[in-house]
Amino acid sequence: MTIARMEAHLVPDPGPREASRPGSVPRRQPAAGGHRAARCLAVAALLLLALLTAPTTASAAVGDVGVEGPSHAGTGTPTGSKRAESVLWFNDGSWWGNLWDTTTSDFHIFRFDASTQTWQDTGVTTETRSGTHHDVLWDGTTLYVASHKFANDGVPAAPGYPSRLYRFSYDPATDTYAPSGATQINNHRTETLVIDKDTTGRLWATWQQGNKIYLNATGTDGVTWGTPFPHPATTNSSSPGNVSVDDSSALVAFGPGRMGLMWSRQLGDSTDGFYWSVRNDGDDVSAWSEPTTIVSGQRSGDDHMNLKWLDSSGGRVFAAVKTSFTSSSQPLIQLLAMSGNTWTAHTIATVSECPNRVIVVIDEAAQRLRTFATYPKPAGTTNAGVCTSSGGAIYEKSSALDTIAFTVDKTARIVDADEYVHNVSSTKQNINNSRTDGASTTNSGLLVIAAVSATARYWHHYDN
Repeated sequence: MTIARMEAHLVPDPGPREASRPGSVPRRQPAAGGHRAARCLAVAALLLLALLTAPTTASAAVGDVGVEGPSHAGTGTPTGSKRAESVLWFNDGSWWGNLWDTTTSDFHIFRFDASTQTWQDTGVTTETRSGTHHDVLWDGTTLYVASHKFANDGVPAAPGYPSRLYRFSYDPATDTYAPSGATQINNHRTETLVIDKDTTGRLWATWQQGNKIYLNATGTDGVTWGTPFPHPATTNSSSPGNVSVDDSSALVAFGPGRMGLMWSRQLGDSTDGFYWSVRNDGDDVSAWSEPTTIVSGQRSGDDHMNLKWLDSSGGRVFAAVKTSFTSSSQPLIQLLAMSGNTWTAHTIATVSECPNRVIVVIDEAAQRLRTFATYPKPAGTTNAGVCTSSGGAIYEKSSALDTIAFTVDKTARIVDADEYVHNVSSTKQNINNSRTDGASTTNSGLLVIAAVSATARYWHHYDN
């Protein structure tokens, strides 16, 4: 059974870290001398008894924030990398995750037990291939898991590695998922692969291949995939759908009855930035609109993006993105907001704050935009304040929905005092919504998950 480390502010530090962190160094040295040594032996006996009779959640080390979860040894970056993808979902009153299982060396559906802050393996396999990244969509009836072999940053998409869509049904009477089929989306290893579903039942997928933004779609059965095709805006080298090897794309279904496609463009000139194209659900699959430039200018784009739609708003779409700016006062992560057909850009954090790999979650009940990203680690931890792309700590910054404004204030959500945490992920869904169908997240609270590569451990933050 997994030993989880609880929030540091909830449980005092008993001294050394628990056994799930082999090789860690105790933070306090035992007292020396006769009576003090005897007292230490007595205390040690009491601690041993406590460990043998304690529940499965153990104390946190000084400086830790959040909960350490199961191991993901045997696969790399299991929460994804550039944050377009999501690995969690909320269904039937519980949070669920697509997590690696070290016992069987494959990915399974795990159920999150909020009362014990632990992950429970359901034993349902989603993907047998290691080194795959995933994008998970729950539509209220069916669970979709898009899986692709991962291509490292800056490495071209390569053929011979099928990307697949796995489908699962859910039985609310038994709280169980069952596989209901698998189909192939494309035949390439890619850096990202993002899916969404339109109002006709058609599933869409997007990725970057051959320095072009690619798409594929199923029929309205949501099962049978067509032939992958580049976005229409790729007819010549200057078309905005032609991008660099380091660019990526993402999809979001939004109302009424439309699918939106966003992508980055990083060619080192004035056309750098983020672009947007829309398709009406009833149109031909190739009928994508001429791209709209959301932001442009040298270094104004990067391949990090995470999209959400405010269900109750009709046309309001939000994207948390990263730029490539280098001056300390320039924005490094931004919130791009669309209302109607107008986009606005809002700074979440500047270059001087050294943020990275951002996601946005919409809290409908609180009417807030909650963003999560990697920032330098806080004081009192190993490598505190170091600005590096290798990781740091996961912090939250939030803003009201109606008046978008972010300050320098942020809240630590996941901190491993000894190691770098990175690659936070959550759900495609809006949390705490008031829907009454199977996609309801009423009283869901919030769950985000990240990973520590040095120890091959998942970490999470949950609040309700």
